[in-house]
Amino acid sequence: MFFKFNSTKSAQAAGILLHRNNGSMDKYLFIKMLYIADRESLRRWCEPITGDVPVSTKHGPVLSIIYDLTKGEAIQHRASWSPFISDVDKQTNQISLKADPGRDRLSNNEVKLIEGVYEEFKDFSWANMKAYCHEFPEFEDVGEGSKEIPLKNILLAVGKTEGQILQIEKDIQEMIVTDLVMEG
Repeated sequence: MFFKFNSTKSAQAAGILLHRNNGSMDKYLFIKMLYIADRESLRRWCEPITGDVPVSTKHGPVLSIIYDLTKGEAIQHRASWSPFISDVDKQTNQISLKADPGRDRLSNNEVKLIEGVYEEFKDFSWANMKAYCHEFPEFEDVGEGSKEIPLKNILLAVGKTEGQILQIEKDIQEMIVTDLVMEG
């Protein structure tokens, strides 16, 4: 059970990180900071900022759609992403801010959370960030592949109870049904 990916909020969260880092950032630090922001949002408010699907990879946990967006993939989400956020520069491994995506879809608390994650991790090296994220209880070493991280595993890792998790799963199901009714 996962939340629905929000490409606009994701681009806005990405824009905050890139802006705070003078317009560009190492791809892996960038992706890890967004993962940490979603994880912390789940801890605080029982829902992520991006709604992306978390996966374990050999480099630790990442947000799968955002990872694909950095590579120029995830075509269905590019319209909300590519006008603002570059694909990774294969020479420098940098992601760059192309234009300001705004912040209107993010709450003030979400903006503060993202800025706080940036401040906490901005001086981490890639090796330090990788080691830090490999310590998350939800992370699973999958070798060369990738594997979805069940939402329940993240929620347990950030201290949610079984009862809270059942309620969150119920809320997600209700959101899915509401979205289907609104679309149909």
